[in-house]
Amino acid sequence: MATLKQLKIFLTVAETLQMSEAARLLYLSQSTVSQAILDLEQEFDAPLFQRGARQLTLTSQGMVFREHAQQVAEGYEQLGRAMEQRHAVRELRLGATLTIGNTLLASILHQLKLQYPDIHPYLYVENTHLLEARLLRNEVDLCLIEGIVTSEKLAKLPLVSDMLELICAPEHPFWDRASVLPEELRHQPFILREQGSGTREIFENTMRMAQVPIQVVGESVSSTAIMELVMENMGLGVLSHRCVAREAQEGTLHTLSIRGYPMNRYFQICYALRRPVTSQMRDFMQTARQTIAQGDPT
Repeated sequence: MATLKQLKIFLTVAETLQMSEAARLLYLSQSTVSQAILDLEQEFDAPLFQRGARQLTLTSQGMVFREHAQQVAEGYEQLGRAMEQRHAVRELRLGATLTIGNTLLASILHQLKLQYPDIHPYLYVENTHLLEARLLRNEVDLCLIEGIVTSEKLAKLPLVSDMLELICAPEHPFWDRASVLPEELRHQPFILREQGSGTREIFENTMRMAQVPIQVVGESVSSTAIMELVMENMGLGVLSHRCVAREAQEGTLHTLSIRGYPMNRYFQICYALRRPVTSQMRDFMQTARQTIAQGDPT
């Protein structure tokens, strides 16, 4: 049976594709590294590497072996962390996209602290593209994401529905309109979220479907900054209804839809399929759903 040491040697060789470099990184002799790879290939009766003059190449069997070896190694590390923390805290590396961070995250974390004070979350509030990459690199355990998640290696569980709306200032000609035709947006200046944002991706996809180009005059990671600029009539914006509900009610901004092109979406709970779901991940997901069910702020 393959040992954890052999798996770590294999993973390092698979990363560097050189026996000598793997040996240097692991503080082992090159012969020890070579023997470990040979033992694995003999045990599983499969060539894991194609030997070249200067560099190794993973075989198809080696690629499969790497995926499962990585799961075993990560599982062992998680076991070690869990045992170290069994009398202390449960750490949770948590990500949330900016709209969720601005509207829902605080209430979920408040309930989490009340119900599970031993769970200590470390937060990343970033856009969809960055958080998806963190999940794939195993830098976070779980994320609440508002945008389109493309990787098939991630679980995507719907949490709550959301809707994007156009916003404009009191001085704008659209102020008293409930909706506009896509063509009416052709020459309108827009202040949008940054590239990689789920909000921006959905709006841009909508306008591509409508075959109407958009004129972007500014972008920001901050929904508050976008609202302030729109209030000064610097352009139109597109934000979640959850972000602008108070301003719309107070009359400092006006919300409207694009006729025939509703921008509905779901906030999702995402995590890597290859990783086991920990107790703190399960408790967080349950708390998030309970918090939404008890009073979804819209």
